[in-house]
Amino acid sequence: MLVNWGSILSRSLFFLATGCFLIPFSSAIAGDFFHTKSAGEKTAQVSSIFTNDILGDGEDRWRTGSIDVSLTFGGGDLRALPTKAWERYHVRLRSEVIAPANLTTPSVTDRQYAGVLGLGLFTHFQKKEFNIYYGSELVFVGDSTGVGSFQKSIHDALDITPPSAAVLNNQVPNALYPTFHAGISKSLRGEKSLIRPFAEVQAGVETFVRVGTDAILGRAMISDFLLRDSVSGQLVNHTKADNSIGFGFLVGADAAYIADSNYLPNSGATKFEEFRPRVRTGVVYETHKFDMFYGLTWLGKEFEAQPDSQVIGSLNLRMHF
Repeated sequence: MLVNWGSILSRSLFFLATGCFLIPFSSAIAGDFFHTKSAGEKTAQVSSIFTNDILGDGEDRWRTGSIDVSLTFGGGDLRALPTKAWERYHVRLRSEVIAPANLTTPSVTDRQYAGVLGLGLFTHFQKKEFNIYYGSELVFVGDSTGVGSFQKSIHDALDITPPSAAVLNNQVPNALYPTFHAGISKSLRGEKSLIRPFAEVQAGVETFVRVGTDAILGRAMISDFLLRDSVSGQLVNHTKADNSIGFGFLVGADAAYIADSNYLPNSGATKFEEFRPRVRTGVVYETHKFDMFYGLTWLGKEFEAQPDSQVIGSLNLRMHF
């Protein structure tokens, strides 16, 4: 049963969100469908972000691709956070491909292939000046997700080197990891700026503590309800404020202490690095009808034998009606 459901979920994720071109229409439809209160009030919202190293350093390796799709509803107008937990609901569906550097004949010291599917439920709320979220996620890992075979089909169709049988037959073992997430941030806003320090913890498929900060210069995104991409850490303008118009320039950095990783063994050449840094930058352009975001993220090494860091790119395109 896990094989069938995993395959269905992975295909659904791809067709829902590849390139983030179809999700913007879902966002507009959801907003109209759930609109039952005062004019202009946003009571449900969908957003997504697509991340791939082809948008960054052009390689096809390690944290090679992911897609996050989020739906929020409840707690009044989505442009403002409620003051109590579990008034605002956030459902997230995500998929990720983690791969060795060589998809045909990988090195014995490179990491194993991992197909990842996650389905999570979170709540977001505000206490004094702090934005808080927490929740849980079911993370499916391994060949049974169908992610590997689906990537092979896509690469074959696009005439790109597909993962070989040797790679797909040596995946991270099939498993289900219940995973807990929690985070806190504080938004320091100016007329044309936002500084947002944050801290978060995760326990499950990977267990870590992470701290960092982001800064946005310009009018775009500084008053939006923001979510964070799970792989790159890029901020997503999930629900746009009325005054979010024009350009915004983003920079951010964070570092995590890794206590455990079920994507990597805890010994040998692929033992996980305990210190995991990320540095990111991006640009967003928002209008009343159209939003566009593109960002780059530098990811530090994740395992001891990893020969180099990598750069991944993230894309988010949205239309509003």
